[in-house]
Amino acid sequence: MLSLNSIFTLSEKVKLKTLGFLNTDENDFFKNSVQSFSVGTTSFVNTENFVGRKKQITGFGKIDLTYDISKNKTLEYTGKLNQTNEKNRSDLLFNNDLLNEKLTSNNQLFDQKLVFSNKFKENKVLLFSGRYINEKTPQNYSVNQFIFNDLFTENANNTKQYSQNKMQFAGIEAHLLDKKKNDDLLEIKLGDQLRIDNLDTRFELLNNDISVALPSSYQNNLTYSTNDLYLSAKYRFKFGNYTLLTQSDFHQLFNHLENFGIKTNQNPFFIIPKIGLDWNINEKNKIVTSYSYNTNNAGVLDVYSGFVQNGFRSISKGLAEFNQLNTLNAILNYTYGSWGEKFFANTFVLYSKSNDFYSTNSIVTQNYSQSEKIIIKDREYLSISSNIDYYFKQIKSNLKITLGANKTNFKNIINNSNLREVKNFGAEYGFELRSGFKGFFNYHIGSKWNYNQVETTIKNNFTDNMSFLDLSFTFCDKLNVELQSERYLFSSLDKDVNQYYFLDIEARYTVKENKLTFFLSGNNLFNTETFRNYSISDINSSKTEYKLQPRYVLLKVEFRF
Repeated sequence: MLSLNSIFTLSEKVKLKTLGFLNTDENDFFKNSVQSFSVGTTSFVNTENFVGRKKQITGFGKIDLTYDISKNKTLEYTGKLNQTNEKNRSDLLFNNDLLNEKLTSNNQLFDQKLVFSNKFKENKVLLFSGRYINEKTPQNYSVNQFIFNDLFTENANNTKQYSQNKMQFAGIEAHLLDKKKNDDLLEIKLGDQLRIDNLDTRFELLNNDISVALPSSYQNNLTYSTNDLYLSAKYRFKFGNYTLLTQSDFHQLFNHLENFGIKTNQNPFFIIPKIGLDWNINEKNKIVTSYSYNTNNAGVLDVYSGFVQNGFRSISKGLAEFNQLNTLNAILNYTYGSWGEKFFANTFVLYSKSNDFYSTNSIVTQNYSQSEKIIIKDREYLSISSNIDYYFKQIKSNLKITLGANKTNFKNIINNSNLREVKNFGAEYGFELRSGFKGFFNYHIGSKWNYNQVETTIKNNFTDNMSFLDLSFTFCDKLNVELQSERYLFSSLDKDVNQYYFLDIEARYTVKENKLTFFLSGNNLFNTETFRNYSISDINSSKTEYKLQPRYVLLKVEFRF
């Protein structure tokens, strides 16, 4: 990686910041997995042994220009340019069949932003901003084997897919902030945003290098544009220990979709209301609440009509129509004390309900999984999290206890079944103890448990644990040593492969402050060569094994000039 950055003071009023870097990277990746699928009367096991290599080169440039026109007026410009080229190659042994995958992709990003701010009164600020983005992400993907015999009757022995998403965004906005003498705050935003997405995908069946077919249901050529004209009004009322927040966002959309020459339009109008109440009960107790009713417009990945291959055995498609889906969100946050006090507690509750949400209708077989989006009613999500901090003066250490749980339910269709409900439940709990000694030694120790449960017609669950111990030694102003150790325990794996230990050590010696520093680091000192974990979903359970970087020691030098 090569990185260059500078700050130029062109005049008393003009400052220029430049940043540029060039990065090349090459990674080898090894993964073995066993996936057990069970849906209704269909069950099977897939094994995958994956060996991959990724090569990537990235060039990035950024310019920040600030012009202080006067004491109260400022003009800021930010320009970004990015180019990333990536090549992926893999050998995948899938159920004893060797598949060779090739994926080449690149990303081109051009991002420009201009902001003018004017503090025309002591308590009033007016902002004008404009932004333009142009991004292209073409990809070429091919597999040398044909495993879709149940989908296609053609005499093919390999596949390839070309895809490209071009995105253009242009937006302007005026933003007024007016702070009243009684600390009330008025915010008004008026803006217009235009986004145009061009999605082009071409899925092809081949026999050796000869094209056999371009299945009509597996192609896309669409342009999806959304023009959002919006007005947002927000007012914060402050009276005594209470602060009332009210906000209304008005959106007039102009949606246009052109798919293989067929044009459709939609011009929906909707309002997004938000309200919140903050209550400072006393110096130690505070409650923050909010409620919002959101409307989300469909994106390009929701409206495409042809199937797209997004993995060697997975294919998916959108809904091929306009939609605006509604979700209500309610938040409750209670805090006792503050971060700097001996005792601090915080509890956060989030409840979300989607009147309509995107789900999937899928066909899952051993060789492929094909899904298309559908809209289902009523999805709920509840999340509760708490943390408690207590400082023990006797041992000069801070104890932190964390508790959390989340629950969600949704519905989908698998293998032409009836609509089925999926319930997910997760919980986490743990503790940390961190010292604050003034001497040469400090420690940080802790442990965390994660519980996951998925319930459909059957129930599946597991619990994982991660514990850690970090030690820090400051022998003098020039020399310090840090040690980090971790232990992982996966309860659903076999006992002989369910525990993993890691140890990293780094020593730092400063020859001259902010000039010359030497680092000696050792990573994976227990030389753990593989790492396994376990996961579950509504249709499968998976055991995955990864190969890790072996033990190594590295000498680093940092020199500043």
